[in-house]
Amino acid sequence: MKKDKNLPFLGKTAVIVGGSQGIGKATAFELARLGANVCIIARNKDRLEAVQEELESQKPREEQQMSIISADATIEDQIRPALEKFIEESGCDILINCVGGAWPHYVQEYKLSDFEAAMTYNYTSAVIPIMTVLPHFMKQGGHIVNMSSMAGYMGIIGYTTYSPAKFAMVGLSEALRHELKPYKIHISVVYPSDTDTPGLKDEEKTKMEELKILASTVKLKQPEDVAKTIVKGIRKKKFNIHIGSSGWINWAKRHLPWLYVWFIDRDLKKSRKKLGKDTNY
Repeated sequence: MKKDKNLPFLGKTAVIVGGSQGIGKATAFELARLGANVCIIARNKDRLEAVQEELESQKPREEQQMSIISADATIEDQIRPALEKFIEESGCDILINCVGGAWPHYVQEYKLSDFEAAMTYNYTSAVIPIMTVLPHFMKQGGHIVNMSSMAGYMGIIGYTTYSPAKFAMVGLSEALRHELKPYKIHISVVYPSDTDTPGLKDEEKTKMEELKILASTVKLKQPEDVAKTIVKGIRKKKFNIHIGSSGWINWAKRHLPWLYVWFIDRDLKKSRKKLGKDTNY
């Protein structure tokens, strides 16, 4: 196929798990805009069909294939056979795992089942697709993109179920990068900050007041801008794809841990003071 510098992903096939809304949907459109064949996987069939119709109407080349799979990424018997069938028929060059979500509460309000559910939704939902595409990628190479979060390297109030799962995504990605490099399989891990998505709107419903005050200091990102950064990172084969301020915060934690801890503790005290809560600790 003749290369087109304006369509760098022409002839490539990207599978986006959790691609019917939010960052996943925006990434699907960005990849399609740049020539990729796109397959989005999600649970809601009506939403999938609506996104597929949009993708079809906006794709720059007629030959691009826009596909959908209705499946729950946390249920192996649902997603594995459907994804295997798609790969057999259409191939796969890029896997992007975007399923995830947070339900903030004070730690004492959670049950053990909440920790397990958070790990299933934010971690297992990536492991199953990865294990499904792996035999194919080990033969031909490929690129796996995992969605972590700023909460994947900094644990703060409200995220005692969410942060461990997102930390796990980073550990998984690091181990995969080291092990799969000989097979020409590239790994990326993305660290979005708060982004204007349906998932964030759901999160707002259970956020405690301290967390709302902390979140108000971070500029809200748009999913289209996040998607552009992700796709640029894929093109450059970057391992860490930082969004907005996540890069320098991660750097500070690694190189100036005492300063990082001082800042986040100071900000929590400020939020508690605004709420008239005790700050003498």
